[in-house]
Amino acid sequence: MGRKRSIDRDELMQAIERVARRSGIAGLSIDAVAKEAGISKSSVVYDCDSKAGLLAAFIRHKMAQHCGRLPDIQARHKGKPNARLREMIDEYRRVPTEEELAMALLISASMGEHAECREIMSEKLAGDAEMVAAQAGNRQRMLMTLLTLHGMAFLEYFGFYRFDQETRNEILDELMAVAESDPGVPGD
Repeated sequence: MGRKRSIDRDELMQAIERVARRSGIAGLSIDAVAKEAGISKSSVVYDCDSKAGLLAAFIRHKMAQHCGRLPDIQARHKGKPNARLREMIDEYRRVPTEEELAMALLISASMGEHAECREIMSEKLAGDAEMVAAQAGNRQRMLMTLLTLHGMAFLEYFGFYRFDQETRNEILDELMAVAESDPGVPGD
């Protein structure tokens, strides 16, 4: 029996994740993903073009999954000053799972090897910073709050430090108080 000619995009992303978990970024290849997915190498090349394309598609997929969890948080802050910053603070109240931490490290490793992967993350972080700045009354103070939030996230996602829930909530409550104290501009 021959290999399937095409694959569902979610199935392809799952195959990329399985290979990356098992073999790391160094072991990720078009051949390995094709074999894992049970499709031809040419099908993977058609969808992703290269190893860098595999990783970029995977990062975009993970970001889309992440954004899919946000509508409730966004609805709570719609129309409030500094809405994007408030959303990010509330979003981070959820402790990242071990799976999310592992994926963050894999994605981080891909950024070291591939400029396209760095650009995806750079655009996302820059977009968040620009939105926070645009919605702020005191731009510098809101950007410092964002920097604190990102610092906390990076410590956890890169495995340097895990905050207990009480400490996490205290820090995030303080950051939210800063965001709420700024008159800012109502967000969408």
